[in-house]
Amino acid sequence: MASSSESRSRSNGKPHVLCFHQDLAPLRTVKVQGPTRGKYFYGCAHWHNSCGFFKWADEEDRVQELQFLLFERDTRIAELEILIEELENEVKNLKQENWKLEDDVAEMAIENAEQLAMISSATADKKLYNLLVASWVLFAIVLLFL
Repeated sequence: MASSSESRSRSNGKPHVLCFHQDLAPLRTVKVQGPTRGKYFYGCAHWHNSCGFFKWADEEDRVQELQFLLFERDTRIAELEILIEELENEVKNLKQENWKLEDDVAEMAIENAEQLAMISSATADKKLYNLLVASWVLFAIVLLFL
């Protein structure tokens, strides 16, 4: 049994089936006695110079089904490739944002260290001032008792 090619257009809900000459293969009916009598088939329009094309009308065209599945697969692959590219761009942007945030955190750590040093210095100065005042008060008390 030979395979056929179908065009995309349809007439009256039936596909246009082309023979190996790439001519429209007419829908025919088996007229000879036997188990296939009355069954529909497509045959070459050039019966006198036939290319040998034959296809039962109710036969599933597996080639066309597989071509459609391949098309669906290729479409899905293309969609996934686009998604991968978008995700790679998002990862790139997130990495850049992460580097910027790491730089900001490092700058803040330096600023915090500087502020902590100033606070520590101010606290030490205040403690020294309080100690100096306390020593003068103690000196004054000692002088009063003498």
